[in-house]
Amino acid sequence: MPSKQTLVYFIILLLLIPSILEAQYRRKRFDIWQGFRVAPRGGVNIFYGDLVDKSRTNFSLGVVGERELTSYLSGRAQLMGGQMKGEQVYGETDEIYAHFENFYTDFSIGASFRPLDLAFGYFKQRSFSPYVIGQLGIIQYSTTEYYGPAAGFRYEQSEDHVWRKKSGLSPIFSGGFGLNYWVTSRLSVNTEFIGTYVFGDEVDGHKDWESEDGTIHKTDANDYYYTATFGIAFLIDDSKWKNEPKYNRKAYLKTRSQYKYKTNNRKRKSHNRKRRRR
Repeated sequence: MPSKQTLVYFIILLLLIPSILEAQYRRKRFDIWQGFRVAPRGGVNIFYGDLVDKSRTNFSLGVVGERELTSYLSGRAQLMGGQMKGEQVYGETDEIYAHFENFYTDFSIGASFRPLDLAFGYFKQRSFSPYVIGQLGIIQYSTTEYYGPAAGFRYEQSEDHVWRKKSGLSPIFSGGFGLNYWVTSRLSVNTEFIGTYVFGDEVDGHKDWESEDGTIHKTDANDYYYTATFGIAFLIDDSKWKNEPKYNRKAYLKTRSQYKYKTNNRKRKSHNRKRRRR
């Protein structure tokens, strides 16, 4: 039978266990905002599909949320949207046979890989940091396809020259690269170039066409497009990853200039207040 002293120790241990577990939970719990960046961005899209021979560039806008998962890998979610367009010419001429316009939105999740942080060690104040992007997602589109003057009687007889309207959803895969420039501990700017492959053929509204004898001709199976965008990234909370020791001096010199600037401003304001009081 246990002694009274043993029972006292056992009761104290039972009382301490919840506090110990709570402290461990607080120390190890997942904080989504650590290393989380938000980057509004804008740029251009360049569409390649069945109905495009020229005039294939239009605008895209969106936002990217990114969180550091390791010292060299980040998870990311991207929401982009805008308008696409393109024109198809008739044969070897410059006459427009058909053209399209659409509004689209794509949402993707994936990861970005920073090779310099893996090869040379983590350094969050690195001036230029290239990265590689891979993503999976979905695109929603609403497209109107028009006849051009080279379509002859079809152009003249169709109402508002509309050939057909299409809308829908398609899976997408995208990949590309980016370059980030560190400005301050909270602010950076970056540029990205991403190619997107669509598992579908109606983003431009065009998957088949009918010849004069009534034969239906199928077009190539998939569309794809590129986006080139510029963004400004805001860091919500610093990540738990620490710089490699060899970068401590460089990091100190970079960040000291910012704090020194703030300190000088405070001294000037304080000095101006004292002069006004006199």
